[in-house]
Amino acid sequence: MKLQLTQNITAVVSGHGKTRDYVHRFKVIEGPTCSCGEGVQTTDHIIYECKRLTKERDRLKRTVTRRNRWPITKRHLIRRHYKEFIKFINDIQFDKLNVE
Repeated sequence: MKLQLTQNITAVVSGHGKTRDYVHRFKVIEGPTCSCGEGVQTTDHIIYECKRLTKERDRLKRTVTRRNRWPITKRHLIRRHYKEFIKFINDIQFDKLNVE
């Protein structure tokens, strides 16, 4: 499958860049906690848990649950729900998400 890569897609799929957990590893910021206050901001946290992305995640979940159960793995999100998953990722405004 060919992916049209953007910075957001690369960050979420690979786990490298844009998340507080990743940036914290290089001591650029003090802590990895998400601005929602509910845990470490990893890509999994962003996809499945972050309260600041509830509206975007609910749109993705509605589409996914027509054919699959939620939660679904990132691999299956990419393979079975590519278009919707990419829209979810591209809707994330990391600069606003990372503001505390």
